[in-house]
Amino acid sequence: MSIPSGAPESSCAIFPFQRTRSLLLFGALGTLLFALGCGSNGSNSGTGPYSQSSLKGTYVVQMKGNDSFLDTNNNLQSEFYTETLVITTDGAGHLKGVEDFNSSLPAFGFTAGSTFTGIYQIGKDGFGSLQINFSAPSTGQINLTVVMASTTKFFATEADAFANFSANASGVGLLQNASAITAAPTGTFVTRVHQSFPGLFPNTPSSATVGVLTSNSTTVTGTIDVLRDNVLLPTLSLSNASVSAPDANGRGTLTYTDSAAPAITTSYEYYIIDANTFWLMESDPTFLGTGTSEIQSSGALSLAGNFVFGSGGDTSSNLGGVRSVGVFTAGSGSISAATLDSVQDGSSILNQPFTGTYNQGANGRVTVTLTVGNTNVPEVLWMVSNSRAYFLVGASNLVEDGTIDMQTQTTFANTDLKSQFGYALLMNGYTPTNYLTRNGTLFADGAGNLQLNEETNSFVPGSLPGTVFDPPTLTGTYQVSADGRVTAAINSLSSNLILYMVSPGQAYILQNDANTENSGQITLQTSP
Repeated sequence: MSIPSGAPESSCAIFPFQRTRSLLLFGALGTLLFALGCGSNGSNSGTGPYSQSSLKGTYVVQMKGNDSFLDTNNNLQSEFYTETLVITTDGAGHLKGVEDFNSSLPAFGFTAGSTFTGIYQIGKDGFGSLQINFSAPSTGQINLTVVMASTTKFFATEADAFANFSANASGVGLLQNASAITAAPTGTFVTRVHQSFPGLFPNTPSSATVGVLTSNSTTVTGTIDVLRDNVLLPTLSLSNASVSAPDANGRGTLTYTDSAAPAITTSYEYYIIDANTFWLMESDPTFLGTGTSEIQSSGALSLAGNFVFGSGGDTSSNLGGVRSVGVFTAGSGSISAATLDSVQDGSSILNQPFTGTYNQGANGRVTVTLTVGNTNVPEVLWMVSNSRAYFLVGASNLVEDGTIDMQTQTTFANTDLKSQFGYALLMNGYTPTNYLTRNGTLFADGAGNLQLNEETNSFVPGSLPGTVFDPPTLTGTYQVSADGRVTAAINSLSSNLILYMVSPGQAYILQNDANTENSGQITLQTSP
């Protein structure tokens, strides 16, 4: 097992348990070990405003990742998977809920409605652990490390790394608004979905979709742009589309058939966050799709102002093989003052200027042509509002999609990157040898100095065991440019961490090192 840079082995306390989760069909299990509360430097260490009571309510948690495990015949198996959990916490360390799970392995496929109970703890610094015990139709246990950004949002990574099972996954949890789950979503929602379906198409294993879905709580209409099998399929219409009423957990079903040739029917579970937002997870067995839908603002929509973006996706060589962040100014059909940082299949693009043009549609659809060096790159944007959009890259050699956010101020300085408690940080991806997630708190003093407390989860694809690390505090430095681009270096981790600031409280982050695909986001921790 290769140890990721800056991540010495954890020395957290451990205790044994048995895992028999039937989703993964473990046999001959023996004893497993898990470090409950093994957040960075210990879940209950550090300073901050958080406690057990900070995590109270019902949260929707969506994660995706990969694992390796020994099956009932003691053979090593590996899979990619998606899972969405609706978790209700009581503010006193107890949880319960329901999970949907989809596996890339045909023997397992999609399993809906696994119920669970469990326990959790939250430390002062916002680090915490969730132990989830399944009862039916699955049995067994999974363990999540969380870092709270607020009482309504946290970042999560799976912390299972054992001799017969190791999982590497990451995701986000958002507080659900109970008043919104009484009926199916109603309105026009801008939607972004990324799918992986091995073996379905000859040229690429994945697909990206952006567009609008209009629901009247029973039927759905819409227009979507789909990048599929290296071909951009513009403005597809939907047929045979329907949406069911949600259950008591805010879960329902959404199905539609697009107008491509051949037409593709896709089925989802949806999960209501609030009246303006729901998440999607594909329920077609072995087809791994996740997405977000946000209600579109009424009135005229116009792409104008300073924006930053974060995107990622797959290449013909690697799932997760492209990650990009950047900044640009849009106005009157032109894109200027633009800079891009990206890593694709291990090749790094650092501080690359670009230009572009765009055409604005009245329905919020924007067609874009970017010029990066000598290459023209087509993109399609669908605007959620004048300050936010989803997009896909219409290139033939990758499947990349992302989010664009308007910057909240026109210029930035070192003093704008400053935290009283810390920034919650989540990154995922891989190095040349390992899948790798990072979950932690990043402290910035406003004067160019950083401290990172993190937990990392790393394992070699197709081998066991994985390893969860809890390194000591790492230190570093940063410099903020006026356009919100931040160059940072953290000892033993990277000298090429790049951030693009949406605001003093939010940024996209990329580890722009050759042969490393790792990116994510930071969010300022706020007091309960």
